[in-house]
Amino acid sequence: MMECLFFLMYGGIMTGIIGFGYFLQRRKEKHYVTGHQKVLNEQVSVIIPFRNEASRLIPLLESIQQAKINPAEYVFVDDHSDDGSAEIIEKKWQGKHPTVIALTDHEEGKKVAIRRGISESSGQWILSMDADVSFANAYFSTLSTLEHADMYILPAVMVAQRWYEHLYEVDLILVNAANCGLAGWKRPIMASGANLLYSRKAFERLDHIARHQHMPSGDDIYLLRDFREGKADVRLITDSALAVRTETPQSFLEFIHQRLRWLAKTGDVKDHLSTSLAIVQALLTFAFVALLVSKGMAREWGSFCSVFAAKTAIDMLLFYPYFQRIKRLSSWFFIPVYELLFPVYTVLILSMMYWFKPKWKGRKLNRNF
Repeated sequence: MMECLFFLMYGGIMTGIIGFGYFLQRRKEKHYVTGHQKVLNEQVSVIIPFRNEASRLIPLLESIQQAKINPAEYVFVDDHSDDGSAEIIEKKWQGKHPTVIALTDHEEGKKVAIRRGISESSGQWILSMDADVSFANAYFSTLSTLEHADMYILPAVMVAQRWYEHLYEVDLILVNAANCGLAGWKRPIMASGANLLYSRKAFERLDHIARHQHMPSGDDIYLLRDFREGKADVRLITDSALAVRTETPQSFLEFIHQRLRWLAKTGDVKDHLSTSLAIVQALLTFAFVALLVSKGMAREWGSFCSVFAAKTAIDMLLFYPYFQRIKRLSSWFFIPVYELLFPVYTVLILSMMYWFKPKWKGRKLNRNF
């Protein structure tokens, strides 16, 4: 009886958000390329803040060199690097001269770096990218098919190099799939500054950095909040041709730092839709764990395995279209392992958020967010 009730609730909620929501989002995206006013590459300024990225800059620089079409300008903004990152950019450019700006002693952080870059750029469209990403050579050709909107949330995909890093991938992809489903039904709740396009006019009208200067990272999700509250036209794209790719965290500790930063920003934004989704996820996770524990305590191991297998099968079936859409089926196969570890990982993250100070680029986050 308990199993039937759980799977009725879980299956219904997940089918609605992940399954049907994905269908609605894909239908929306078909209309994003039908307008006559397009995002012209000669009107795009790419802003790339960086801090000590010497070991991870090369894929981005090679992507720029190999691109079939490039935008009007690339503006790199150096946030007090001391590893020679700026010199690598200038050397790798092979005679072309990007704009490389260094923040002053009174300027610090990614948010300030992006706004400094915007102030010294000229494009009608601002495309923010991280310094450790790469993109396909047809990226900007595809970008020019999009019609005008205030903001486009473009895909940012982590790519695992070692087998266990697929678990880090799965964690992000599941969240992005939920974001896709919510965008299909109503609106997105997340954005990634690694691949975010927006209108300069909309930015100048809606940006309220003073509200979130206390957080050193998170320009993306706070800017999304500003646009949402300003009733802007915000659209999400899932097309892998417009994806940027980056490596996963290189260690479990780096992964924990990253997730705690994201949790801090999400809580600080106070998005009711995001909060509601988190509550629903927590309740469903608790119910699932409680069901497994009850089966284990009763030594009903057959039922225990059946419950675990049924939930895993539902998730793999519903998330498959999104994994396929972003071309990450290699990580889709790791969902069963992730399902097994997720309750432990959740408890660990929730317990650490009260005493552990995550770092970003060597700087500790303000604990009083």
